[in-house]
Amino acid sequence: MSLKKICLWVTLIMVVVALVALPALAQETKAPVKKPAPKVEKAPPVEKAAAKAKTEAQTPPQKGMVWANPDTKVYHKEGSRFYGKTKTGKWMTEEDAKKAGFKEAAVGGAKKGAAPKKEEAAKPAAIKKEAKKP
Repeated sequence: MSLKKICLWVTLIMVVVALVALPALAQETKAPVKKPAPKVEKAPPVEKAAAKAKTEAQTPPQKGMVWANPDTKVYHKEGSRFYGKTKTGKWMTEEDAKKAGFKEAAVGGAKKGAAPKKEEAAKPAAIKKEAKKP
């Protein structure tokens, strides 16, 4: 064999080895692809879940009981929008509530902090009645 043929064979073998080894080398040097972590919904804190559950209407253990709110020292009778619905409260008889210093909730009272509009407050009562009529 001539020197030219030997060089050709060596070159050919080197090319084949390079083609075979190249994909293996490429996989080793590649940085691993990080997949984004799946999004996991957090459960609501226990306190918030408990507060939501407390604000749902509760039923009294006995008929005729009132719902007493110790934060406001007000008790609510059956039919009140807050009857069994405040975050804190306990069931008791109306008599026990009065003895404990609780006061009956106002019926149909204005919302906390609500004030009449300036226009309405300035009108005499007779004009207010006429404005309400259709």
